[in-house]
Amino acid sequence: MVSGVCFSYLLPGFLRFLPLYILLAFALLIGGLALAVIITGLCERQRLTGDVEPAQPPYPWAASRYWEATRADAIRLGLQHGGDFATKKNASAVKGLASMFLSPDQQVIVSISSASLVGAKVKKTVLRSKFANGRVLESSDNSGAWDLSGVIDRSVLLNAGIEELMGMHLQRVRSSGTSPMPFSPTAVLDEFENIDLDRGRRLVLLKLARWADPQQTSIRLTLRGSLMLVRKMFSEMGKLRAQQHRAAIKRAGSRPQDRA
Repeated sequence: MVSGVCFSYLLPGFLRFLPLYILLAFALLIGGLALAVIITGLCERQRLTGDVEPAQPPYPWAASRYWEATRADAIRLGLQHGGDFATKKNASAVKGLASMFLSPDQQVIVSISSASLVGAKVKKTVLRSKFANGRVLESSDNSGAWDLSGVIDRSVLLNAGIEELMGMHLQRVRSSGTSPMPFSPTAVLDEFENIDLDRGRRLVLLKLARWADPQQTSIRLTLRGSLMLVRKMFSEMGKLRAQQHRAAIKRAGSRPQDRA
């Protein structure tokens, strides 16, 4: 009886503070996520160039079904193949494959990649177009990383196939009112990586990053850059909420037609 009386006495007080406990738990979760992003930004070495090399079957790393299916879709759409590449064995903790393509007018460069890092799988397709003023339009099917430099104007169409993604990207190009510069068909990888190098130089100039090697091929974010990355992350997460309905879309490699 005594214990029952005590419990009935304490329960209303606990319930009265329950919203506060939930809010506190949520704040700790968000704070922990932000801290993890800051630490990763400070420690992670972002390689901008030089971490992949040409590859052909048998590939040094396993090809995912996403990479094979998206690569096949690119060929079916008439994109010009610019080569297959694999991460160098001793250059990075990331292990994976990439396939490069160009649109027939050479104004859109396409990177299809599939990689793993400590067990985590990353599969994405990235489309880029570059304009004479240095601005780059980028479209991707994966939220991925966010650019802090202002060089890349990035848009995400979650889980889009390459045909749908290309349609969105070309609409963005048309809306720009300017024709992109053509990429070199004989140096597709170099063209893609040069954009990343431009982004890296801009980040260093803005003191958002520092060079991680004397050759200036990789960067690490500064504290200022890491804090800005946290702000950008929460901003972009808000935008992606509008695409929650696309989370159920099966990606290339998992579609019914890919199982044949």
